[in-house]
Amino acid sequence: MKKIVVLFTCLLMLVCGASFGQGKGTARPSAVEDTIQYSLGVYMMQQFFAKTGFVVNNPALFTKAINDVLSNKKLMVDPEKVQARLFQYQATFQKEKNKQLEKILFDKVRAEKGFQVLTTGVYFSVQKPGSAVKITTKDTVVLNVIITLPEGKEIENSEKSGSSYMTLVGEVIPGLRDVLVRVGEGAIFRAIIPAAQAYDETGTATIPPHSALIYDVAVVSVKAKK
Repeated sequence: MKKIVVLFTCLLMLVCGASFGQGKGTARPSAVEDTIQYSLGVYMMQQFFAKTGFVVNNPALFTKAINDVLSNKKLMVDPEKVQARLFQYQATFQKEKNKQLEKILFDKVRAEKGFQVLTTGVYFSVQKPGSAVKITTKDTVVLNVIITLPEGKEIENSEKSGSSYMTLVGEVIPGLRDVLVRVGEGAIFRAIIPAAQAYDETGTATIPPHSALIYDVAVVSVKAKK
């Protein structure tokens, strides 16, 4: 949501700034200034659409809205409600997009061999089971993880950051917890976790709401609770 606020604010500043420069007697900008202004408009629109998911289905109406603001004309919508309307649209768009990405991801996983599935819908594949002593929810583990979104974007990588992840097993997301208790120290596995078993509708700073997750995990060590 923060992205849309910044982009919306920048767009508003751009539009308002342009309207202030339209007074009578204003000298015509040079060719260089014209190019900069046009390029700024292109950049703002590219960034706005790429990062918010908005699509212009009616170019004439979209252009009219911009021109109405630039010309200080009466708007066809209540300007006080514009931002809330965009927030609601973006949230709905993101939810539907991520649900579709989750479906595509799990359809692909179901067609692959080597995966086990839990009743919660979590799929996992164990490359190395680790020790015979299984992890419990009361244990503290050190993990190396690579977390990837369904579209392939990597959001965390212990190998690249050089930082392992220490946590109490009972405090990790349900989908990861339910796989950890089926392996032992030294295990290496991949878990495909549906949004409902991850961060669901809340998301995090780096994980969008309603997003499935792909976890590649190496269990470095296990410390049992005494």
